[in-house]
Amino acid sequence: MRLIGICALLLFINSCSNVKVNPCINDAVIFESIKETKDRIICFNSVDSYSLDYKNKRNIVIHGHLTFPKVKQDLYTAVILSHGAGGIRKYHKEYVDMLNKHGYVVFQIDHYTSRGIKYDKTFSKMSGVTFMNDAYKALNLVKTHPKINKIGYIGWSQGGVGPILSHFKHVTDFINNGKINFDASIAIYPYCGFTFPKDSITTIPLLILTGSADKLTPEKACENLYEKFNKGNKIKHVSLEGATHGWDNAFLYFGYFFKKLPSLDIINNDCTVTISSKGEIMTMNKKIISNPILHEELLHECSSKGVEVKYNSEAAHKTKTLILDYLEKYL
Repeated sequence: MRLIGICALLLFINSCSNVKVNPCINDAVIFESIKETKDRIICFNSVDSYSLDYKNKRNIVIHGHLTFPKVKQDLYTAVILSHGAGGIRKYHKEYVDMLNKHGYVVFQIDHYTSRGIKYDKTFSKMSGVTFMNDAYKALNLVKTHPKINKIGYIGWSQGGVGPILSHFKHVTDFINNGKINFDASIAIYPYCGFTFPKDSITTIPLLILTGSADKLTPEKACENLYEKFNKGNKIKHVSLEGATHGWDNAFLYFGYFFKKLPSLDIINNDCTVTISSKGEIMTMNKKIISNPILHEELLHECSSKGVEVKYNSEAAHKTKTLILDYLEKYL
């Protein structure tokens, strides 16, 4: 039984992905602009920062998979994808293929390979803001393409933090002084434990998809965010009935219960975070979360243990429909 549990955890975290080789070493081309119209791996510069305070933070070369629709166009719309703590999984390809089929260029970021991470069962090796930093570097790059116009942003779980934060001008002003942003963002079972002053300026359209049975990132925090900041109907929140975390991952078809995974169900000033005036991740009680150790401590203090995850075909199908409808409306 223990062996079955270990295998199940690996399926959930990693979906049996193969060992990955970093394509951005040795003599790899580091792209500062792109004109490609064929599928290829793109290596590009990012910043390895736990927060939006970039002082004394090192640069890092990461990569993304650029794919084009089969039907060529004079002008394209693109979508940047940001995986969660399990890295790029096999089910993500369903989204890539779906988006390409509907005419979108896709740039799927690999946040982990260049950092030597295969998966992160602690959810703390990188912060959600680190994922976001990579996504905005990718946005800078994709915007250089002469045939790409509007660009959307989709993130799962920890990778969904960036789409949430992209909605707030206070946050995006730290990135290139707020000069660029996505045209629309979508967060799929994201961590929503952020807050800001109620009068915060919000910008791009945001779709938040949560599961009513999600215990890993319970939807209550997303409901709070929606109720506080849905100004001018810029945020759409859809709760998928009976869906747990990872509802779109077919490897979880039979469902699994993990005793040690955190359920981020504690919402108070010690556990709710914001972005400080310096760009740091900070709790509402002013504790700075600046590294994996402090982040892991926060997760331990702000969670109970025990999470069930299971594939839900109805929720998975509805997710894809909602994504396509939202992108068609705003891109």
